[in-house]
Amino acid sequence: MNQVFQQYGLSRGSEYRLVFESWDRIVPPIFVGRAQAVSFRNGKLIVAVESSPLLEELRGYRVGEFIALLNQDISVRGEATHLVVRGIEFRRN
Repeated sequence: MNQVFQQYGLSRGSEYRLVFESWDRIVPPIFVGRAQAVSFRNGKLIVAVESSPLLEELRGYRVGEFIALLNQDISVRGEATHLVVRGIEFRRN
């Protein structure tokens, strides 16, 4: 994976930055500050969630929506056409 990033001129840090910035852009205002991206590795975004009810809503109803929105945002920006979010894991913080 590191070779792919190097080939496209990206480091792991720039990969994180792109995904975290996309998360901040696509997350609905109602979730801002309540669901925060904390890690991205091997295509999986880890999001810390502040409450159990919100955790259940995000896990049960929003994963596919957020993955699609993230990948669309990343591709529209055109900075990393090879970068794909394959999954999101929501965790209670």
